[in-house]
Amino acid sequence: MTREWYEDGLQFSCQQCGNCCSGQPGYVWVTPQEIQTIQHHLEEHNIQHNSNYLRRIGQQFSLVEKNNGDCIFLRRNEKNLAICAINQVKPKQCKSWPFWDSLLQSKQSWDEEAKTCPGMNRGKHYSYTEIETFRQQDKDQG
Repeated sequence: MTREWYEDGLQFSCQQCGNCCSGQPGYVWVTPQEIQTIQHHLEEHNIQHNSNYLRRIGQQFSLVEKNNGDCIFLRRNEKNLAICAINQVKPKQCKSWPFWDSLLQSKQSWDEEAKTCPGMNRGKHYSYTEIETFRQQDKDQG
């Protein structure tokens, strides 16, 4: 078995900065089940056909981003803390942050992202097993 650089676990505690929900363009993939759950939460009908929330990329759907790169569901409170409008039903991809393959590729990748995420390397300790569970859940979504 290959030893991962994070085998002793990692620390992460969300600081509600919103950096993970904004910035560079990208994709937040949602499954058909997640679409149904979000639709029910929003009390909307058929959000697959509503370009305010979803965009089709090939055979998949991704959450829409605003012109400034923010996720369509990112809100700010009076203290400028990030709030997810669908936090209770957010996609697995969002729930698995920051334990994404791209960030766990190397300690250097993790540390580079930690420069923009004040929650990384602080707060709750996640064991190797917990991290791998997050990663698997994200992979299972496709």
